[in-house]
Amino acid sequence: MDVRQERLLRVAFLAGPVTDAAALVPMLFPFLAGLVWGFHDVSGSYRFAMGYCAALMLGWTALLIWAYRRPMKSRAVAALTALVLYGLVLTEILAVLSGALEASRMVPTWCLQAALLALFASAYHYPSLRRWVAA
Repeated sequence: MDVRQERLLRVAFLAGPVTDAAALVPMLFPFLAGLVWGFHDVSGSYRFAMGYCAALMLGWTALLIWAYRRPMKSRAVAALTALVLYGLVLTEILAVLSGALEASRMVPTWCLQAALLALFASAYHYPSLRRWVAA
């Protein structure tokens, strides 16, 4: 067992739930979505979609907390989390391109997501990265 990889996975599995919990706040409180994303049209459809998103975000938060307990056995959760992050970024890019979101509002989120992607990917691929760097 590689202690450094386990430590890196634990950091990732803690950073994820903290970030997810922060993302839940504007999903659950529409007035904060206005501050964060500039959304002011909080129709019934919007609230319904955000409710779905919040439930999934809460579930993923719980999954990451569960993975923290046994990081080496739950290593695949890091790869799956990277996949989820890619999906979120793609959705955000499409929203910006459609004009639904201002790119300037997304820059801080994209920076955070880039850091999380690097963290989860390096934690998952740590043994390969270590061999590559040593070569």
